[in-house]
Amino acid sequence: MASVDHHHGSEPYSTLEVQSVEASNPQVLEGSNKEVVPHPESEYPQPVSTLNAWDAPEVKGVDTEAAIAQGQNDGNAKRRICGLLPRTFYIVLAVVILIIIGAIAGGVAGGLSSSHSDSSSTPDPGPEPGTTENVNILSTSKLAASNWTDSQGNTHRHVFFQDPYNAIITRQWDSENKTWTTKNVSQLLSSSTTGPIHPIPGTSLACASADNRWGSLYEVHVWFSEASTDPDPTISWVNLNNPVGNPNFWTYSSSILRTWNNTQLSVAWQRCPRENCVGNWILAYQGREGFIRIANASNWDNNTEPVIRANAVSAGASLALVPSLNGTYVHGLTLASQRRPSSMGKTTFIGDWNWKQDDGTILDDVDPLMTRQFAATTMNNWNEALFVALSTDGGVKGARWDGTSYNAIPQINFVDGESTNFSAIAMTTDATFYGISDDQIWEYTVDTSDPSTFTLAGKVYP
Repeated sequence: MASVDHHHGSEPYSTLEVQSVEASNPQVLEGSNKEVVPHPESEYPQPVSTLNAWDAPEVKGVDTEAAIAQGQNDGNAKRRICGLLPRTFYIVLAVVILIIIGAIAGGVAGGLSSSHSDSSSTPDPGPEPGTTENVNILSTSKLAASNWTDSQGNTHRHVFFQDPYNAIITRQWDSENKTWTTKNVSQLLSSSTTGPIHPIPGTSLACASADNRWGSLYEVHVWFSEASTDPDPTISWVNLNNPVGNPNFWTYSSSILRTWNNTQLSVAWQRCPRENCVGNWILAYQGREGFIRIANASNWDNNTEPVIRANAVSAGASLALVPSLNGTYVHGLTLASQRRPSSMGKTTFIGDWNWKQDDGTILDDVDPLMTRQFAATTMNNWNEALFVALSTDGGVKGARWDGTSYNAIPQINFVDGESTNFSAIAMTTDATFYGISDDQIWEYTVDTSDPSTFTLAGKVYP
């Protein structure tokens, strides 16, 4: 890859512009006994004489009948309930019961009023996409997809994601049989002499396919990040070199490419301008110093020259890399990257491994703090392209390259969409869109005459 002698910062720069479960410590009653509540002496039961009134000794000057009546009154006075005279007790009890009934009625009325108030207000938008616990797809899983055409003209698609156990899963589509099949790539590599693989949970995934009929080259590759002994993650990938004849045989490769933590990845297969060569696998990623770099199949271990300077892009920059026309043949490349302060910038491959870094703006008003990722596709026989940005609220907007200029599409309309609150997206080079929403993966086709319209094609998974 050719470079120039400009340097930025401490690194060479090239204008190669190219659940937790909450628990409240339960209180345990450890054999407790009922507590004796003391009462004033006056409230304790008093002894009653066994003598009747007629057995009482006479007292001079005292009216015997009056004394008997007084004794009866005193006995009544000492019969108490909870320290209260019976009549008083029952009055207090009635008052307490009325208060409790009133409280219950008030609570019910308040609940109904609150419910009515909530129904007339703006509904709760619910949790942020990708944060709920899933059973089919890892809640933080990214998405990657690619397509290729075999020698019989049949279309094949591969969609990659992570399951709740961090394994990399692929769904494969065969247009001849019109069926989706599932392969657990991590499991298939678990017994490999080069595996097993250990993708970081929620790692960015990038996929590309080759379908060069020269030499019968039909391959599918997917890249991801793995933890390493170095503080920074490294990039690894797996290959499916015979997707029709042996779809279960994957091989694993690692690299020394150090990345910015949580870097996003984007990959394209660059076609060769001649019929007698294979082409190249091109990977865009963010290096640990923040520069956007391009690596290629000629040397994956090469810590490549940066093509976009670090201070021009955001941390964890969204990326999208697609093949494009370079003159009259499809061996060009267009890279979209998240630029500071808030745009999707364009970097163009101009040949001889040279890139034009600042080659215009694809889409304005793309705030890095409100953006999850980019995706891109080609249209109309490589003459046009569509770039889209996924927002943190699950919405999608984009820009169309019509061969002359970029035209903004403020909002994508998902026709017949079952669920469009996307947490991750991907696109193939034949104008097909994939999105994860509500623990499911959906497929949409892009209306190339009006790319603001995506029409539901069906469910990919589960």
